[in-house]
Amino acid sequence: MASPRHLQQVLDSVPSALISIGPDHTVLYRNRPAARLAPQLEPGADVWSALKPVVNEEKIDRMMRGERVIFRTSPESPMLEWLIAADHPDDGSVILMAWDIAITDEIVQGRITFSMSASHELRSPLTALLGFAEILEIDRDNLSEGQAEAAAIILQNARYLKTMVDDFIDLSRNSFGELRLEIGDIDVARVITEVAETLSPQIEASGQALDIRIDGSTPSIEADGKRIRQIIFNLLQNARVHTPGGTTIEVSVCGTGTEVLVEVKDAGEGLPCENPEDPFGSFRSGLATGGDPMTGSGIGLTISRQLAELHRGTLEVESEAGVGTKFTLLLPVERAAARKLVLPEAN
Repeated sequence: MASPRHLQQVLDSVPSALISIGPDHTVLYRNRPAARLAPQLEPGADVWSALKPVVNEEKIDRMMRGERVIFRTSPESPMLEWLIAADHPDDGSVILMAWDIAITDEIVQGRITFSMSASHELRSPLTALLGFAEILEIDRDNLSEGQAEAAAIILQNARYLKTMVDDFIDLSRNSFGELRLEIGDIDVARVITEVAETLSPQIEASGQALDIRIDGSTPSIEADGKRIRQIIFNLLQNARVHTPGGTTIEVSVCGTGTEVLVEVKDAGEGLPCENPEDPFGSFRSGLATGGDPMTGSGIGLTISRQLAELHRGTLEVESEAGVGTKFTLLLPVERAAARKLVLPEAN
């Protein structure tokens, strides 16, 4: 049997950083490359406290949830890729691994710059198109019936394209770890009411009804109001385009103690899903019931789940062909209290 000293030599000879993290996020052990690449992660240090000065909190959160992330531990350190290499269910500890991926600042920054440039190039003409379409809508009384109908179609498509572009850009930013949250005190029930008012004309035009049930004791949560609105909008919009006329979209919100529970349920045909084990990664657009082409590409649902996870919450879906779909959104009341180690499932 190898001696502890021999095992230490073996671990120190590995080029990758190896760091053992306890269930309380405390560093238990690190090898020699880890001491060089991540000096602040010394035995006894708290992972969050040690990395927050140099890495945004969302990126640390993603790493501790088992996602691959890329970041530096200091301005002078190389760019490192991080992942949970192993977990020990018996004691709740995990092994973090990191290695120099030999990507220069220019390459990484170039990807981010491209994303931001694409954002500007796509949003600018869309903003102009949307502005002109809204002017036409305001002046529809002076248009012929055909012109008014065309203007309404232009406005609908412009709004749809803007939403899709915004979601696509958010997905891109999140993949780089650049999507950050502006945390405040958010009333989820109020957000639902506001989004419902926004979509009400479209829902009524589709011949649908909206049933909103709000528990008056639902607490406020620590969250990014803009992003929570984005999640709720995507869920209600998805329900609208997949629900036939004459049916009801049901929305409910209540507190469960440490979390707020939101459910959005429709009686549509169910969502097209190629892989039931990974529904958010495989939703595909299809013609909505009633012939509405504005069914989306599935991007909105994917970014909604990612935004829920950034809030340390969850977004789950149950969908059955011919019966309907139910989305269940769980958000922690206190985001900091929801900080926990989420281990990747064993293969």
